[in-house]
Amino acid sequence: MWAVPILLAGVALAFDAADRRVPFSVLASGPLDEVAHLTTGALGLLALACFIDAPRRFYVAGLIASVAIDLDHIPLYLGLGNPEQRPVTHSLTTVLVVVIAAAVSRRHRAVLAGAATGLLIHFARDVAEGPPGVRMLWPLQDTAWTASFWWFLGMIITFTVVRLVLVTVGIPRTRIRLFQAPIPVKPSSQPTGHATSGDRSPEFRQQSVID
Repeated sequence: MWAVPILLAGVALAFDAADRRVPFSVLASGPLDEVAHLTTGALGLLALACFIDAPRRFYVAGLIASVAIDLDHIPLYLGLGNPEQRPVTHSLTTVLVVVIAAAVSRRHRAVLAGAATGLLIHFARDVAEGPPGVRMLWPLQDTAWTASFWWFLGMIITFTVVRLVLVTVGIPRTRIRLFQAPIPVKPSSQPTGHATSGDRSPEFRQQSVID
C-alpha cells in the first residue's frame, strides 16, 4: 500500500521538525521525539521487509527497541551521569551485545535480531539530531557522532522510496527467509506388499488362531 509508508514518512518528518523547534524538556519534547523514532523505525522495518521474510515477533521487537532504548536516559534525569552526553548504552556496543545474545539463543533469536535492528535505526536518527551526538564506538572511542537534518531526511526518503518502488515493481521476486520454524518431517508410510500384524484382516487373524 502506498498510503502507509507515505503516512509514516510524513509523521516522522513532522514530529522531528516539531522536536527540533520545541525547547528540550521531558514532558514537552520527549513525546515528539519518541513518535518520530517510532515512525522512523516502522518505516525502516517496512523497507527491510522487502528483502527478508521474518516472523511478526521480529518486527514487533524492532518497533519496541526503536523507542525503548531511551529508557537509559532515566538515570540522567535523576541526576546520575553526565546530562551533556547520551548514555554509553547508546552505542554499537549495545547492538553487539544483543547480536551475540541472538546468536547464542536459538529460541529468542528472532526477537533479539529484531531488537538489534530497531536499535540501529534509533541510533541513526539520534546522530542526525546534532549535539550531543552518539558515542557509537564506545568504549573504543569516546567521540560523539553527529550529522545534520539532511542525514535524517535522506534516511526517510530512502526508506520510503525503497518500500514504494520495490513493492510496486515486485523486486526482489523472493525474499530471504529468516527465523522460520523447521517444517516437521512426516514419518514414511509402510511399504506396500509387506503386511504387518496390524494390517491383517479379521478373517486372517481368526484363521491363524484356529490353525
